Amino acid sequence: MKKNFFKFVCIALVTACVLPLFAAVPSYASTPYSNYFMSTTDDYSLNLPTPESYRVSKVIDFPDTASGKLLNPEDIFIGPDGRIYIADTGNNRIVILKSDLTFDFEITGFDEDGSKLKNPTCVFVDDDGTILVADYGNKRLVEFTKFGNFRFAYPTPSSDILSQDFNYQPQRVVKDEKGYIYVCSVGDSNGILLLSSDGEFRNYYGTNKVALTFWEMVARLLWSRESRKGTVVTLPYTFNNIFIYDGYVYATTTGYSSAQMRKINPAGSDVLYAGKDFSDMGLLRNSSDLQNFIDVTVDKDLNTYVIDSTYGRIYEYDEWGRNLFAFGTIGTGYGQFSIPKSIEIDDEGRLYVLNGGNNTIYVFEQTDFAKLVHKANKNYSRGKYESADNPEDTTEQDNAFYQWTEVKREDNFYVLALQSIGQILWRKERYAEALDYFYKAEDANWASNAFEELRADFLGQYFSIIATVIVALLVGILVFRSIRKRYRMKHPKGETKPNFFTKAVAFVKEMGHVSIHPIDGFEDIRYENKGTYADAFIIMAIYIVTSCLSKVATSFIYRGGRSLDFINWGSVLLWCILPWVVLCVVNYGVTTILYGEGRFRDVVIGGAYCHVPLIFLQLPLAIVTQVLTLQEKPLYDIVVYISYGWVVLLVFMCMKGVHGFNPLKAVLVFILTAAGVAAVAVLFMIVRGLTEQLIDFIVQFAKELSYLV
Repeated sequence: MKKNFFKFVCIALVTACVLPLFAAVPSYASTPYSNYFMSTTDDYSLNLPTPESYRVSKVIDFPDTASGKLLNPEDIFIGPDGRIYIADTGNNRIVILKSDLTFDFEITGFDEDGSKLKNPTCVFVDDDGTILVADYGNKRLVEFTKFGNFRFAYPTPSSDILSQDFNYQPQRVVKDEKGYIYVCSVGDSNGILLLSSDGEFRNYYGTNKVALTFWEMVARLLWSRESRKGTVVTLPYTFNNIFIYDGYVYATTTGYSSAQMRKINPAGSDVLYAGKDFSDMGLLRNSSDLQNFIDVTVDKDLNTYVIDSTYGRIYEYDEWGRNLFAFGTIGTGYGQFSIPKSIEIDDEGRLYVLNGGNNTIYVFEQTDFAKLVHKANKNYSRGKYESADNPEDTTEQDNAFYQWTEVKREDNFYVLALQSIGQILWRKERYAEALDYFYKAEDANWASNAFEELRADFLGQYFSIIATVIVALLVGILVFRSIRKRYRMKHPKGETKPNFFTKAVAFVKEMGHVSIHPIDGFEDIRYENKGTYADAFIIMAIYIVTSCLSKVATSFIYRGGRSLDFINWGSVLLWCILPWVVLCVVNYGVTTILYGEGRFRDVVIGGAYCHVPLIFLQLPLAIVTQVLTLQEKPLYDIVVYISYGWVVLLVFMCMKGVHGFNPLKAVLVFILTAAGVAAVAVLFMIVRGLTEQLIDFIVQFAKELSYLV
């Protein structure tokens, strides 16, 4: 009895100790699709996993045609009355569901009144219940009453503005509060068709600009229009979907450059995103398939939802264009998309995704985590974060600071929470705490703002002490130099035996002499045999060390918020050595043809000496960034440009002095060398691309063989 009681006590104690440990470990729900947040800066993008944001609450699948079974549906729309309207393209009809997701009625039209639908691809419902359909197969728009009775058919628009080969194929349609109709016509690269309330063409709206490649711009400069006839013409990207809300037209674009999604004001200008690249770089980094954004919708809090058909991803952005969530995947499993077609959201925040692969509708509900993020972001946008004065006070929970803190507790790496908490603390003048949050969020811009305030406070408090110390140091240096000068006059220094220190000082002086007096310095290398291969390798070793140290010494703010963990040290070493090697080889080849006097030895040694300005400047500049903010970055950039300009000048003087060229011939050799280096770079990129393709082909071929076996 006592033995069993002792076992029971031990088990109870162990359980009491272990359970809290498991409770402290955050657990992310296992879903058959990805859940993450895109943390993006100017230099890189990361996909950070998050707790589940949306989960499937219902799958709308109709057992038979009478109850609305779908065939190749193209569009879904939620009307003001809560009904769900579906463009059932394959069945030539519009299916209407009640707000409880049960079948209500359908619209097919009749041959007698000319309203028979053929391959409808879009449906839009006005505030009064009027149903507007893009009747793609009949190349027209058709309007029905809220009961499904035919009202009017809009014929093909005509205007002198439209081209003679204009082919009207209405794919998407919306209407604004004034009755203007916006139509996306397949293949029309001129923009969105703007029609009056009676269907008359008014103008093109929100036209995309032509995106030319570098080589296309060169061709336009070098060849006339007549000469370019018969070549491929670059056209603007076409719109593939539109959504209207609060007077703004949200549009997705067919194409894979920037501005895949746009928010267009009544004047036709992109007022928010302005060319932003919405590509999921964290996803594309390991894939060659490009994304294709096919639909967009907006909720009552101005959060924007866009769906990508290539990877089956749904991206949510707030009203400022900041990513909140990304989730979904391509597949045939529960909650996965085979062929996503359209997306909608109701007033309760439920997402409806039309899945064309299995002709169903997935209904996604927000998780508690997503609801918390939405509340926090909404309160923050409205300026409701007063309780940051007392973070310990949890009595008032309806505020951004408390809610973002709860988000952070759920996901410690949710960057938007870290940024928002830091910004609230910054507004409350708690700059040190704010700076800590901005460091965690890797937000260099706001970290600079917080550091600027801290620096101002520090200088205001200790300026007199700092000024006194600086003046004392200057006076001390002057006094020391004066005393040393008088001492040496009375006690002349005898001849000292060379040692390592004196040799190192002499070597540094020679480096400075060549960089400050390049004409004499490079001529000495050629004609007086100054410098050796060992000197060149020592200089390059010092350059590599200072380059690596400068990367480490550069402040968080001037690294753009990027962590040192993301620095590719192999790439740093490669770009320290590769330009020197390529430049020396190309220049020696060019000057051999043009009868240069320099030997390969002279080119190598001279090329190494050209790096001296970077050795002297880049590490001190990196250290100085520890006390600078982004406000001083223009001055920092000027010094950086001067240092690289100094290097370019030394390269030119090296070619002139080592090879004994006159200034005009030295300019010619400099240009030819630059062209040769560019050619080597292009050749390297081509070989690299072909190698990657060859490796990919071998891998795919091996996979196919494994399947056969």
